[in-house]
Amino acid sequence: MVNEFNVIVVMNEAMIKLLKDKNAQFDNNLKIKKMLEDEAIFFKISKSDAYQILKNVGVKQESLENVYQKLISSDVFYDLLNRGKIKEDDENLIVKYKIYNSNDLFKRKN
Repeated sequence: MVNEFNVIVVMNEAMIKLLKDKNAQFDNNLKIKKMLEDEAIFFKISKSDAYQILKNVGVKQESLENVYQKLISSDVFYDLLNRGKIKEDDENLIVKYKIYNSNDLFKRKN
């Protein structure tokens, strides 16, 4: 399975190198590099900000929604949660999924 987040990190690194080689402005990509140090970043920013990041790293317009949805999928969310990259009580999260407590799953309903 392709880790979409890692692809974005690599694309940004490639874009920085390309822009440097062309003597073009790459400050935004350096900011993005810093932001991407947080694997949960796409769960903490607006969709429009996420799209801007994706455009800056080289994702084509017609692929933005598909890539974005992969980055904020429930599978990614629960993986980050399990690895401690997202905290249950993180108030910075804009995109959230229900967090099930094992106690909730086994409660009897009367």
